[in-house]
Amino acid sequence: MIENLILIFAYHFPPENTVGADRPVRFSKYLSRMGYTCRVFTAADQTGRDNTNVEYIPDPFLTQPSRGLGWQVERAVRKFFLPSEVGLRWSYLASRAASSYARAHLGARVTIFSTFPPLGTLLAGWQLARSEGFPWIVDFRDPISEKRFRNGTNLQKRIYPWLERAVARKADALIANTDAAKSGLLQRFPEFAGKIHSIWNGFDPEERILPLPVAAGDRRILTHTGELYDGRRVTPILESISRLIASGRLSSQRIRVRLIGSTSEGMLPDVEFLRRAHAEGWLDLITERIPRREALHAAQSSDSLLLLQPQSATQVPGKLFEYLQIGRPILAFVQRNSPAERLLERSGVPYRCIYPGDSPEAIDETIAGFFDLPSTAVLASPWFDERFNVEHQAHQLDEIVRSLHKEPIREKNPFPQRPAAQKASRFTNTQKVENRP
Repeated sequence: MIENLILIFAYHFPPENTVGADRPVRFSKYLSRMGYTCRVFTAADQTGRDNTNVEYIPDPFLTQPSRGLGWQVERAVRKFFLPSEVGLRWSYLASRAASSYARAHLGARVTIFSTFPPLGTLLAGWQLARSEGFPWIVDFRDPISEKRFRNGTNLQKRIYPWLERAVARKADALIANTDAAKSGLLQRFPEFAGKIHSIWNGFDPEERILPLPVAAGDRRILTHTGELYDGRRVTPILESISRLIASGRLSSQRIRVRLIGSTSEGMLPDVEFLRRAHAEGWLDLITERIPRREALHAAQSSDSLLLLQPQSATQVPGKLFEYLQIGRPILAFVQRNSPAERLLERSGVPYRCIYPGDSPEAIDETIAGFFDLPSTAVLASPWFDERFNVEHQAHQLDEIVRSLHKEPIREKNPFPQRPAAQKASRFTNTQKVENRP
């Protein structure tokens, strides 16, 4: 008999190649070890996988294009009211499947967990909480208030604040993924302060991302992995490097910038600039989607890593937690005193920051100095290793679940002590990885 059941709505889930799948899979993994049964409802095809607690709910908008009135209605909603949103009809199917599963396990203590985005996960949780009365936890991987359409219609700009308030009112607990995002929720909804929590993103200690030897040669490779979209502009950095090369402070033969991932309009310099940089030999663009394993390998074997988050004062890109495990120098284009910058400050990993609004001269000085940093990998600080370990974060989520059911909080860490071999340094015999093989 199932005693403690968590119904997880995660539109993105493995084997889907997206960072949005990481958080729900980690929570479900470690909560299961704590005695919960985690039933995941996802739009990610599970063909060939044998996890019996993951239920694939196909999204009819994608699997049955142009079929039926429902498809046309969703298309109209996505075009005029909620552009780019997914999972609208999927939410009803997922909610119905979760309701059936819960009713097949009467007597279980049930909790709903929706991880957002996309909007479909919120709608699924909302419907289920309304029909069954189960407590509902909303996990904001992105705040709705920052979400999209800064240049949308007046109607679109009103919809998202309304949705956020409606969710905040209905949900039993709201989780923000940074301290700044939590502060934003508290400012907008002080009346709901008792249900607002913070659990950061992090890493799985059993799947650490280790640094690899960098490629032989004289070039220093600076790599960015992931899509360039929604304000993640790399133009100021590339223009600075071009100026530094033209002035002789950097050599086009000694550095290479490698951008791996698709790009949206306006995130890169003009085509002529890109052609010239490519011809000079210091810029590589890999715009097609590649397997995540390959993208990680590129980051692990780079001399240094590039982080782009100039558009948000509240969010931390998931890739930063990968970068900090690798431990090589990070060049960050972020807002001043943002959560990303504060995390870098305490991580123990070498870094340099440039900020929106910096003068070209200030950017040039920062980037020139950045390329002087040693590329030896270092261990992140114990603070990073403890606070952003998903074992610790699952314990935080367990406390929230228990509070919703009026159960006492566990007094001790519910995880068994890991063997000493697993807790040892990720580097053998040394705390460094040499730069070259």
